[in-house]
Amino acid sequence: MACDWTLLALLVITVLPYSASKLFPIRPRLPEDDVDMMLPFDRISLDDCHIRNWKDGFMNLVAPAYGSPALLREFAHIAAIGWTGTDGKINWACGGSLIWENFILTAAHCVANDEDVAPDVARMGDLNIYSDEDDEFPQQLRIVKIIRHQQHRYSAKYYDVALMQLEKNIIVHETVAPACLWLEEEVRFPKLYAAGWGKTGFGEDKTNILLKVDLTPMNNTECSRFYTTSERGLRNGLHAHHLCAGDEKMDTCPGDSGGPLHVKLLHNAKMTPFLVGVTSFGKPCGQANPGVYARVSSFVDWIIKTLQEEGESATVYDFQPWSCALRYVHVREYEDDVVVSRSNNYETYDSDKAHLVGGDSRQRVEIMWENSVVPRRENCSGTLIERDAVATLAECASHMGARPSKVKLSNGNFINVSETIVHPRYSAANGPYYNNIAILKLPFPVSVVPACVWYRDSIPDPQFEVIGKGRADLTPYNRDEEITSLNPSIIGISPRATLKSNDECRPAEQYRALLGKGLQTEHICFQNKPFLVPGTCTQQFGGPVEREMWRFSRYFNYAYGMSLFGRDCGFGEPAVAVRFNAHKDWIESILLPEIARQSNPSKSRDSVIFINPDLVLNDQCSYGGGVEGVCVSHDNCPSIRQRMDNSEPVILCSKGSVVCCPRQAIRSPPSEIEKEFNECEQRYAHLRKQRQQRWNGFQPLQNRFPHVAEIGWDDRSQLQFQCIGYLISTRAVVTSASCLATKEFLPDVVRIGGFQSGGFATDIAIIPIGSTEYHPEFNMSTFENNIALLKLVSPVQPTVTTFPGCLWQNTTHNPVESQVLSGDGFHPIHPMYLRDCNARFAKPITNPHITCMVPGVEGTGEYCYPSGSPIIYRKFEDTNLFTEYLVNIYSHGRCNSTSNRIVHRIAMYIDWFKEVLE
Repeated sequence: MACDWTLLALLVITVLPYSASKLFPIRPRLPEDDVDMMLPFDRISLDDCHIRNWKDGFMNLVAPAYGSPALLREFAHIAAIGWTGTDGKINWACGGSLIWENFILTAAHCVANDEDVAPDVARMGDLNIYSDEDDEFPQQLRIVKIIRHQQHRYSAKYYDVALMQLEKNIIVHETVAPACLWLEEEVRFPKLYAAGWGKTGFGEDKTNILLKVDLTPMNNTECSRFYTTSERGLRNGLHAHHLCAGDEKMDTCPGDSGGPLHVKLLHNAKMTPFLVGVTSFGKPCGQANPGVYARVSSFVDWIIKTLQEEGESATVYDFQPWSCALRYVHVREYEDDVVVSRSNNYETYDSDKAHLVGGDSRQRVEIMWENSVVPRRENCSGTLIERDAVATLAECASHMGARPSKVKLSNGNFINVSETIVHPRYSAANGPYYNNIAILKLPFPVSVVPACVWYRDSIPDPQFEVIGKGRADLTPYNRDEEITSLNPSIIGISPRATLKSNDECRPAEQYRALLGKGLQTEHICFQNKPFLVPGTCTQQFGGPVEREMWRFSRYFNYAYGMSLFGRDCGFGEPAVAVRFNAHKDWIESILLPEIARQSNPSKSRDSVIFINPDLVLNDQCSYGGGVEGVCVSHDNCPSIRQRMDNSEPVILCSKGSVVCCPRQAIRSPPSEIEKEFNECEQRYAHLRKQRQQRWNGFQPLQNRFPHVAEIGWDDRSQLQFQCIGYLISTRAVVTSASCLATKEFLPDVVRIGGFQSGGFATDIAIIPIGSTEYHPEFNMSTFENNIALLKLVSPVQPTVTTFPGCLWQNTTHNPVESQVLSGDGFHPIHPMYLRDCNARFAKPITNPHITCMVPGVEGTGEYCYPSGSPIIYRKFEDTNLFTEYLVNIYSHGRCNSTSNRIVHRIAMYIDWFKEVLE
């Protein structure tokens, strides 16, 4: 071996219990996450998944855990082959590799030394073969038989392989175990590894310690420049069974003959050595000359046949990559990323850092065609990016001239495809890896939660997950456990991948040939350093490239893109995905065409602003067409913003703070009730703080709520409280009209506030009702405008136990984290877009005062809420102190956990409240 060597040492490892898992969710730093979530009344953006589907986010995580004890096992397959002299000393002059428990594969020219004497001993599990200091694990056995390849000739350098039979089977151990054989002719690994006890350079002495070197494979055409037909023993030049590998400085040297040229492949968080070549011959070592190795794949049939002739039960099955890898998985070394620390001859392992994880993506769908379309097309997936839309590759949008007929969701349901839309700039002939995206529309929203799409320019963390499929037995984290039965079934795999910049990305030649313009911003390149054992992971093309992220105390699955091309899920050599963000405008034009039109500058115009320096405050002004106005402060003309948004002309009176406001839009001085509504948060702040101090934070459930009112009827001097309301003013309670209308008489009193202590309620206010006002457009049959006001005979005297709640006055957005009052306190309930709401009803909602919500509860139980129950939002000022806003009044709905509930939007009724209470 030449210079730049790595010294190997045996290490004892300490570890803790383990559990393998997916990548932990990341927490991107996004400005919009610093404010509370608000959902518009209807959809205005594609980038809203975490708000729209907040109910379906995840909250619980399992903390990382650790692996199990093990020894360093990098070269457990290497054997030193020696000749015992008359003095009893052994000359270790060749190397070999265990490929069966009692057979070593070596070079044919190692079957005899210069005196034509055959070797008689092999030693495994020893790094320093001339010292007793590390002799805890070696196994030294006699060589009882040597079988040289029948076509090998000592005068030539062809067929240079031989098998050496040991006196008995080795004891399989972390430090002594057979290697696997690389069966494929193609050697696509950029680096291979050789090891031995040979000379450290031309004219140098042999090393006592096993040394290793990494070498670069070279094709035989290029290698023939170094090894011509004039070379002794190469009369026919290099043969197909020759393999060349070299390095500018490092090389194999005399004494390394017969030793391994191997690669380590990943599976089960372990690295298994696969023998690619056997050290055969070369030029003076350490001088940048490639070495030549016998290509193992060319001799597999001979190896198996020979073992069988020697009475071994070896079969082709035994040498399949997965069969061999799993046979010795319990003694293999762990992958580098799992090893998290090394100190004092100890290593610790973290199984959560393993690359391979079983499990499919919830958002991956299978693309399917009618059975009549043959041959069948396999491995076309898509990514559910909306409840009624799937993104897939454009190349997966057609097969044998037919469009996909249906998709299979992760829950097993089959859904028909209603429409297939391919990117207009996709062309398989002109560049199949550009604009390779299509949308499959579904006829109705599905129950599976879609992926959140990352519509941003940069990917927030270099690690993410790709979706593949592979053998069920090659993926699970192995904690040095022997596998007694194999499981060849194919399962979903979600291995970790690492982002690679497009400038540094070099896909395999077969893909580069189809990338005429190179990689573009629409591409995501990813790669993992280790190569995989064949069969471990095949990419699901069109499946998501994803990462879970925390948003607003929950985590969601975000898709950056979908797999486009590559082998082995990006392990070993780069793979590439289509980036969704690069196609956001096109996706928006398909999924939200009305929003896309509004955001298209060519189809919109700005508001025209006129400045009239002759107009001052309180002057008369006009917009023409009968629209007369007055110059007022812009604060008193709330409609001016709407005029600008509608691209209508705006007149500034002498300066920007004074505007020409249409008369009907001028805000009049606020009434007392309007002041009370608008000043609620500040007016009752001191009571909220006192309440926090009184109960040391949140009010316990057994205590009464300061804004909730119970509505009662005086039945023969016995009060019966049968409806729920909410105190919105010191003079009024709001409730549902339907609850009152079902009673024979109008209610008499309201009971508000107080708290529970020692089984008794104290500080309760019971106030007579002066009048009951139903909304003038209330309809008992349809429950439209299902709202009523109860005007109190005398105002409530605000105290820490009884004071009005605030009204939510935003008419365009609803808070996502809302709660509805139930018998045992408040339950979570979340708003929905109007379009999502209408998708579930035969008759769409057209009244802007009405919307629907979905309970934030899980399971199959019943969750019934009485009509009139307040739906509130708590705006926190610190950990425990909050202002409570009444957002909606509950109307009706089924009692399960998934049905939409109809509610009435308080913001739409505030003008009516003012009219009744002024």
